[in-house]
Amino acid sequence: MKLVIFKLCLLILGTTISINVFADLAMSAPQKTVALVYEVKPNPPFYLGKRAIDWNKPGITLELLKRLEKKLNIIISFNRFPWARGIAMVKSNSADGIFHASFSKERLKTGVYPMNKGQPDITRQLMTQSYYLYKRKESTLTWDGKSFGHLRGPLGAILGYSVVSDLKKMNIKVEEVSTQRSNLRKLVKGRIEGVVGLEAMNDIIIKTHPDEFREIVKVPLPIKTKSFYLMLSHKFVSENSELAEAIWNEIRNIRETGEYEEIAKKYF
Repeated sequence: MKLVIFKLCLLILGTTISINVFADLAMSAPQKTVALVYEVKPNPPFYLGKRAIDWNKPGITLELLKRLEKKLNIIISFNRFPWARGIAMVKSNSADGIFHASFSKERLKTGVYPMNKGQPDITRQLMTQSYYLYKRKESTLTWDGKSFGHLRGPLGAILGYSVVSDLKKMNIKVEEVSTQRSNLRKLVKGRIEGVVGLEAMNDIIIKTHPDEFREIVKVPLPIKTKSFYLMLSHKFVSENSELAEAIWNEIRNIRETGEYEEIAKKYF
C-alpha cells in the first residue's frame, strides 16, 4: 500500500513539474511582433501628432491596440506612412496590418477583415466615422443625403480612401490628393467644387487654420458613415490565424467593456 502511495506521489510530482516547465517555456518563448501601419496625418481623437508618438496621449486607437500587447503576449510596432503607401504595404505583405480601414469588396484583395458569415463583423470594429461635404460659403452646391445638387465641377478626396469609389459609382468626377489640407486649399482657390472628407480630420484643420479656411463650411448631412477596422495582411492571417482572431476578439472585448470608456474619457 505504501509503495502504491509512493508511486502516486511521484506521478503527481512529475506531472506538476512537467506543467511548470511547459508554462516556463511558454513565458520564455519570444513574443510575436505585429507590424502595423497607419497614416502620417492626425485623426483626432483616434491618433494624434504626425510622425512621433506621444505615449502620454497618443490617441484612442493607439491606446486600445497597445493594451493588446499584455493581453496577448505580443509586441506591436507602429509606423506611419501616407495612406496609399500603407495599403500597398499590406497588400505586398511588407506590413502585417493597417488601421483604420473601412470595408469594401475591392479591398479583400488587399487584406483580411474580421468577418462573420461572409460580412464584416461590426462588433469587432475599431470605431465609426463619417464623411462630410465641405464647400465654399458662396457655393450653391448641396447634398440632401442621397444626391448632390448644383454640382458643376470635380470633388476632392484623399488618394486611396474608400469614399473615392463611392463617389465614382455616383458618376462624380473626383480629384485625388494625398492630404486633407491640400484638398481644402484647392477648394479655397476654386479649383474644385467641394471636398468629401472625414469629419474629424478636416474639422481640426479648419479649426486650427481659421484665417486660411474661413470661407469653407461643412454641409450638415453626412455623405457616408462607415465602420473602420484593423485590416490584417493575407500572409499574417494565413500564418497566424488564431492570433488574428484573438486580436480582433480582444478589440471587441475592450470596446464592449469599461476599458474603452476609460481610454476615451481623457480625449473628451
